[in-house]
Amino acid sequence: MTDGATYYKSQSRARGISSHVDVEKLVSHEKGSYDRLLLPYLPRERSASIYEAATGPGMLQCWLRHRGYTNLEGSDFSENEANLAKYFNPNIVHGDSIVDLEARFQPESLSAIIALDFFEHIPRERFRDFLSIAASRLQPGGVLILRGPNADSPFVGLNLYNDITHVWAYTTTCLGALFRLAGFTKYAFNDDAIGGIHRGYWWKRLLMIPSRKLLTFVCWAASRQHIRHWGMSIYVYAIK
Repeated sequence: MTDGATYYKSQSRARGISSHVDVEKLVSHEKGSYDRLLLPYLPRERSASIYEAATGPGMLQCWLRHRGYTNLEGSDFSENEANLAKYFNPNIVHGDSIVDLEARFQPESLSAIIALDFFEHIPRERFRDFLSIAASRLQPGGVLILRGPNADSPFVGLNLYNDITHVWAYTTTCLGALFRLAGFTKYAFNDDAIGGIHRGYWWKRLLMIPSRKLLTFVCWAASRQHIRHWGMSIYVYAIK
């Protein structure tokens, strides 16, 4: 059995993340993709209440602060990661995010819940618990934003098998069913292949869009499978 907390402490050292300066450098690299893939779905009101499950070292907390959001909460099961994230937000707590979300927050008290690279780490039954708790804690019209391995894509293994603590991935069909069961009214998907481009966004986008259309057609012609989301990771936006 892999000790996740110990593993991620070692992984952070291997990735060179040992201080808030290292986190800020990563955020500088990722901010363009966050702006494209997260900002349009977040509340416009900068004082809206936002909870992040599995904060990691605090990259998203840092980015949210830079974008003007002030009412932020979150947690991480790794003490090392939570302590790093506390530099950007002292409200971050060390603990199980599902337990924390249920215990500390009243029903319909949050405007948004974000969990990036989270659901692939937990058993299916716990993911269903998380979705039900998240739906109950969100205000009407509130949004749940997830990111994880994209099981629709033939490239899912580049994400799913890229971490020894990953246990599962979901197709968009499966996620849609789980959202409806949990009480969400609407949901949308967006893979990170285009939105996650870091440099040369516009010319790469012009190249990738027709290439993806051609790839989609060839795949359908060969297998009758219509793949809409090709990226190895997928962003999910579920509205209560």
